[in-house]
Amino acid sequence: MRAIRRISDALARRPELVLWLITAYYVLAIILRVLRSEALESDEAEQLYQSQFLLMGYGRQPPFYNWLQYGVIHLIGPSIFAISLVKNLLLFLTCAVYGLAARILLKDQRLVAIAMIGVIAMPAVSVMAQRDLTHAIATLFAVALFFYGFLKTLTQPRLWTYLLTGIAVGFGLIAKYNFVIVPVAAILAILPEPDLRRRILDWRMVPALAVVAVICLPHGLWVLGNLGEATAGTIKAMREDASGNPVLDRLSGIGTLFVAILTGGLPVLAFFLIAFRRSLTDAWRATNQWTRVIGRALLLCLIAVGLIGLGFGATNISEKWLSPFLVLLPLYLCLKLEAAKADTSRGIPRLLFPVAILALGFVAYIALGNVVGPLFGNYTKENLPSGPFIEQIASEHPGPRPAYVITDDPYLAASARLELPQARVLLPSFGQTPPLGEAERRQPGLIVWRDSALAALNPYLQANGVATEGLAPATKAVPYLFSGGRKSVTFGYAWVEPGR
Repeated sequence: MRAIRRISDALARRPELVLWLITAYYVLAIILRVLRSEALESDEAEQLYQSQFLLMGYGRQPPFYNWLQYGVIHLIGPSIFAISLVKNLLLFLTCAVYGLAARILLKDQRLVAIAMIGVIAMPAVSVMAQRDLTHAIATLFAVALFFYGFLKTLTQPRLWTYLLTGIAVGFGLIAKYNFVIVPVAAILAILPEPDLRRRILDWRMVPALAVVAVICLPHGLWVLGNLGEATAGTIKAMREDASGNPVLDRLSGIGTLFVAILTGGLPVLAFFLIAFRRSLTDAWRATNQWTRVIGRALLLCLIAVGLIGLGFGATNISEKWLSPFLVLLPLYLCLKLEAAKADTSRGIPRLLFPVAILALGFVAYIALGNVVGPLFGNYTKENLPSGPFIEQIASEHPGPRPAYVITDDPYLAASARLELPQARVLLPSFGQTPPLGEAERRQPGLIVWRDSALAALNPYLQANGVATEGLAPATKAVPYLFSGGRKSVTFGYAWVEPGR
């Protein structure tokens, strides 16, 4: 108890220590991810596979996160560390830049630290992001960067602040398409404020918009030629479980929107109530120009999501889709507390400790879950032994390592990238994969599968000039990771040996 009291006193005196604690948290998250399993979650597997290519578009998601991941993997090589580094670095930068944005509006530096802690209090950041998110994380960073540039432009307009805001908008638009709601809502939010809305008609908006256009141009050209591929997946996900009744489907969508708002926003409110108790309820009535602007922006974002959902007939709006908008909630609450002149002297430790229990507890839980789950017969994606399977058959093969790997399983494709980084990996479900070249077809190759049979891959093999005659399919049973050999997965494989 004495140690906790000393930490509380230090945080109350030096709120800047919070940023160091956030840094330590994300370093720990990287370490635990590297240690917890060599297997992969869905988005991680997708990023590892797609990092082979630098493309203008990658299907239904914009390419910003892919480009970052491509750069890191080509710099340090494909690994779990490279995957975790990009994710946690973006999350850290989101908190840090969010703090810079809060500093523009908040005079109390303790509230600036509290706003950063409030970002981690969001389940999308402390829970979902640590399990398996990618593009949504890039969007959170873009939102934080946008509001830093936007608020700086409103308070201290300079050419560089306009350009920074344009850069943030460009990043956001190529991070996730729903980001477009954020700058539109922010502009609408300042229209009722006469001293702020004149920033919109400033000549410096022209170079800012030019920056946006330059950043978005490569992907924009790709979207024009691949509109169906860029939008079909998202629309399909929004219309999941559609009944065919347009009225009931839209009512269902609005219902899921309210649920997502509650599940994403109530935990943040609960943590703030723990930290400030009565002060927060009293602060609810306090207002000033900035509480109005941020409150309007948040409300307009949520209304826009609802209208888009109605327009597309969405039956399902998830919490992660709302995270780029709900991230404004901690800043809004801090502005309310400052407007009410609330006592914040003990606010940092009161908020930090419960949020730390959530954040640290979850990264520990998912790390231990991989070990404890198999004891009760519970096997997750991170227990799948794709990597050991690839490593075993590659090491047992007497010839040279394969020049290419073909599979219809995304987890096997990603594991092949980890275990055989020199090999081309081909996945039929990713239509932008370049076909095998003549030189590659003259070298040994490896075909692997899990649930399907080799026959399912025959059309793809033939399209890539791989002869299916003479292949000798084989199987190998590999124990689940952390299972102690109690349960195994059976994989299939076949070697392609040209000239034999």
